[in-house]
Amino acid sequence: MDLEKFIKRRPADFIVEEVLPFKPQEKGKYKLYELKKSNLSTLQVVRFIASLLKIKPSEIGFAGLKDKIAVTTQYITLPESVNFLENISYLYHGGRWIKADKINFENQTGFSMKFTGFTQTPLSLGDNLGNRFIIKIDNIDKDRRKVFYSNLEVVKKFGCANYFGEQRFGSVKGRNDFIFLYLLKGNIEKAMKIYFSIKGNIKNWGKWEALYRDLKGKLEQYERDLILGLKRGLPPEKAVRILPKNIRLMFNFAFQSYMWNEYLRKYIEAKYPFKRVSFIHNWKLSFYTEVYDIEYLKNLQIPYTGKEFLIEDKTLKEIIKRTLEEHSITEDLFDKELIGIKVLTDGLRNAVFFPEEFKIVQKTKNTITVKFFLPAGSYATILLRNLLF
Repeated sequence: MDLEKFIKRRPADFIVEEVLPFKPQEKGKYKLYELKKSNLSTLQVVRFIASLLKIKPSEIGFAGLKDKIAVTTQYITLPESVNFLENISYLYHGGRWIKADKINFENQTGFSMKFTGFTQTPLSLGDNLGNRFIIKIDNIDKDRRKVFYSNLEVVKKFGCANYFGEQRFGSVKGRNDFIFLYLLKGNIEKAMKIYFSIKGNIKNWGKWEALYRDLKGKLEQYERDLILGLKRGLPPEKAVRILPKNIRLMFNFAFQSYMWNEYLRKYIEAKYPFKRVSFIHNWKLSFYTEVYDIEYLKNLQIPYTGKEFLIEDKTLKEIIKRTLEEHSITEDLFDKELIGIKVLTDGLRNAVFFPEEFKIVQKTKNTITVKFFLPAGSYATILLRNLLF
């Protein structure tokens, strides 16, 4: 059963508010804006603001990518030298941006920005403390309600497995169709074909004018530029670099996030009683139902590759080694330079998280509305999959 049956029926049913670890200052090198949006991705808004201000998207700082089908509040930074209004709102309708006096976030697609002060440094990914959520869960029958309350007791006691959520996998079309793996094999044209197939029909691949017409209404400016570059005879190896760096990095992040999820899934299955829950692309996630060493588990951090961070847990070490081998990832690929980015870099991520300030704020016969806080990098959709299945 899919999670979409229960959540995000309307953007206003999924409210996210970012929490920063600092307060705005009266002076600084960067302007800090509060950005509130509905039914738009963070990158959609960032790219539009960049085009409006005639700056590079990379000059706009933000701490995290917020859900698209939601009403979200987060913060962005702009260089102090950029001249921009203190308050601005835009609707998005029919593929066009329309300036507005205000946005009705419950039933309109759009965003508003409000100047809040200054910072000395730009925001970058992970700079937030976390996010507050208010989520309405729909279609809750009597049996599902029992499952929810039973699972909630487990989460209160043992926390929740800290898997990456579906937002990390927007560039993955199918179960094993990672753009990153085609790039790693040097098949850059195949990688680009998959990328553009997510946008629409690519039957005219190679007939660049026809492909441009087929996809034009669905493309960002840099994607149009890429197709026009191919039309001019630009080789795929150079054309792919027209994509912004953050998009190219997402190809790497999607694969590394999948691998990390696999490490955690296999680790849970090796050590604890567990339940399997369906995820996107017919992948599975496993959630423990009992933990005998919770103090150890809640302090466990799992690396992405194990190159920089040594793995002392023998079970985990063997799982990571075996999973890398299954996907033909060898140590010589760690930190490799690929399409202008460094890939397969190491890092640490907590194996579990504990939702804070969890409250059921409203109940009806068929709905439960919950409120909670999650630390930066943890996903509400993962918590909800654990609670509902």
